[in-house]
Amino acid sequence: MSKLTIVMYHYVRPIKGSQFPGIKGLELDGFKRQLDHLKEKFNIVSTDQVVDAARNGSSLPSDACWLTFDDGYKDHSNFVLPELLKRNLHGAFFPPRIAIEEDVVLDVNLIHHILSCADDVKNLVLSLNHHCLSNGISESDIIAYYNEYAVPDRFDNAETIYVKRMLQHVLPEQLRTSIAEEMFKEFVKTTAEDFSKELYMSVDDVRGLVNSGMYVGSHGSKHYWLNKISLEEQEKDIKQSVDFLEAVGAPTKDWIMCYPYGAYNDNTLSLLEKYNASIGLTTEVRVADLENDSSFELPRLDTNDFPQ
Repeated sequence: MSKLTIVMYHYVRPIKGSQFPGIKGLELDGFKRQLDHLKEKFNIVSTDQVVDAARNGSSLPSDACWLTFDDGYKDHSNFVLPELLKRNLHGAFFPPRIAIEEDVVLDVNLIHHILSCADDVKNLVLSLNHHCLSNGISESDIIAYYNEYAVPDRFDNAETIYVKRMLQHVLPEQLRTSIAEEMFKEFVKTTAEDFSKELYMSVDDVRGLVNSGMYVGSHGSKHYWLNKISLEEQEKDIKQSVDFLEAVGAPTKDWIMCYPYGAYNDNTLSLLEKYNASIGLTTEVRVADLENDSSFELPRLDTNDFPQ
């Protein structure tokens, strides 16, 4: 069989009653139920099986399903790993190097937690626009940005998408990081550095995943939108991420790239070929077909697409 259902996870934790009850994530009890459902309805396959199928054309079992976990959260070592081991299941984990090695909070997580702590997203838009004006962005440019990027998707309203896109890639890197950190202190009431140690796995945690039989692959070095940086910047980022895999004992032969934000371009694909990657994971929403899909452009389904 060539059909493969790839499930994508991010936050998995006891959310209600936690410090951040507004975070969008999967409740731990829902994750447990979902694992039981997936184990009953699918054949959960290992990363080695997926690589062999993508590289060599080997057959997968019918109803094959592969579990993937993005962003290197502490949730994955604290909550996900024990549940997988309890059920004798395999998972593939994709931590970004900078969050694990340097205690840097990714822009995406700064934004998630700013959003989770705000009573009204309109207050975030006002704060963001105020910071933009204070840093030399004109009112007419802000209006143009809003008109272009405030477009709702299947998960978020227009204002939320506007805040995300402005702080993810629209503003220049140094400016958006500075504004995100200021808004983080304003709405979350703590510093990013202190928060990082609570949010992400340590290097030892990642090594623990490898030693437990799980797969660890690349989620980039600095969690960039790869399609928005130059070929040279992409190459540096990918090389750093592969060096990180080697440092934690993860395989660097036929390694796997999970594109941050699902973003990549032709330069990315050429670099994966150059550095001997085997698979690239996107965020396109459908079941993968290994006979017809490029191995560097495999789609995934979200945890929300399955019963919890």
